[in-house]
Amino acid sequence: MVSDVGTDAGSEARAGEGPVRPSLPGLTPEDAELLSRVPASNRRANGVPGPEEAQARTRAAVLVREALGDLLVPDGLRVSPLGAAWSSDLDLHLTSLPGPERLRELGWVCLDPLLSRLGWPGAGRWGVAEVGLILAKADLQVGPPPDPVRSVLERGFRRGEVRAREVLELRALSRDGREIPPEHPVVTAAAAAEASLGGAALARWRAGSPAAPPVPLGRRTGRLRRLARGLRDRATAASRPAVAVSGVDGSGKTLLVEALARDLGRVGIPATRIWTRPGMGLGGLEGLARAGRRVLGQGARTGVERVGGGEPPGGLASRRGVLGWAWAVVVTVAFLRDIRGQRRRARGVLLYERHLLDALATLETVYAGPDLGLARWLVRRFLPRADLTLFLEVSTETALSRKPADLFGAEALRGQVETCQRYAAEAPGLVRMDGTRPPRELATEAFAAVARLGS
Repeated sequence: MVSDVGTDAGSEARAGEGPVRPSLPGLTPEDAELLSRVPASNRRANGVPGPEEAQARTRAAVLVREALGDLLVPDGLRVSPLGAAWSSDLDLHLTSLPGPERLRELGWVCLDPLLSRLGWPGAGRWGVAEVGLILAKADLQVGPPPDPVRSVLERGFRRGEVRAREVLELRALSRDGREIPPEHPVVTAAAAAEASLGGAALARWRAGSPAAPPVPLGRRTGRLRRLARGLRDRATAASRPAVAVSGVDGSGKTLLVEALARDLGRVGIPATRIWTRPGMGLGGLEGLARAGRRVLGQGARTGVERVGGGEPPGGLASRRGVLGWAWAVVVTVAFLRDIRGQRRRARGVLLYERHLLDALATLETVYAGPDLGLARWLVRRFLPRADLTLFLEVSTETALSRKPADLFGAEALRGQVETCQRYAAEAPGLVRMDGTRPPRELATEAFAAVARLGS
């Protein structure tokens, strides 16, 4: 892997030394000085890649040249004027399109189905991978590449704002002697942003006061952009791809969700993690639960902690009779409300860390005792449906060895394992995965399954 990336673009200033200059490929010392004046917390919003992103994109560009160099037209690998590290995707301009099998043999993953489902129709979009690790997105098309200045201006206009990235790119293009069109709104906004950072390479195109980037391209353009984005989000909200990662505590759910979010981000696809389980996120009901434990003489420890520690649920007054039935229903309703609220606020691919199997397993493990028929029906009826369920299977012993000090002991974990297996057939789009396999292998298989969701 290429390793010429130094200090994180989001590094904070060292005490007494002033701003730290980001060490990223493609920056002159003057560019780095300007970028150091962008607050660290605002650099991602300004299109500045982190070191891992920069390294992955740079490596992806090398792989693209090696794999498709025979088909590339002159200057056919189009990246940012600052270099591949700054490109959110790699545009490949080819004499002809390669067959899909050629790309799949390289380990690349076709993204067209998933992107189309998210409202971005098109063809020829692939995730570039090496040894199963997703590095970047490549857009394949036939024909010559467009003018680099026009590409930067069109991107800024399409976004409705000019970021530090566009400022640095226009500075690089100006240094290369490229013609910069005067009075273009992206150029004048970039000049204003550069002035706020202390630069002057674009000063002759400045037409207003300095403005910290990202600089919006006027109120009207911003409103139109927000309206278009809102319409697209509403149009695709009901059909957003939803992926459930299920399995007992210690099966590796968190690692797999994090890997999926990372890989989707590298190919420009937003993803939102949704996490909750029955008994979590009770909000105002927490006070009611504490009061109930005092009245019932159950002490300060929650029922979840006591059952997880090995006590039989039937031994707790809060898990018996009408009271136990009512509490299980209340907990289930609170769980469903929480998860549906998270879903409404989510963007892109929905990544559920726990879903149907996990909710049923929690109910039957932690809230066993009363009749759970209504609680199970509520979960089945009102839990937002997933398109794909990645079920990580591990034994009780493996789960316990991974989380020896976890909330759930051997008996509770054994109950989860048995319940998940009993209800596995109900999980939508079930894919069973051996949770003892190496994390990268699991991530590769999972990403390929997610990429096919629009098929």
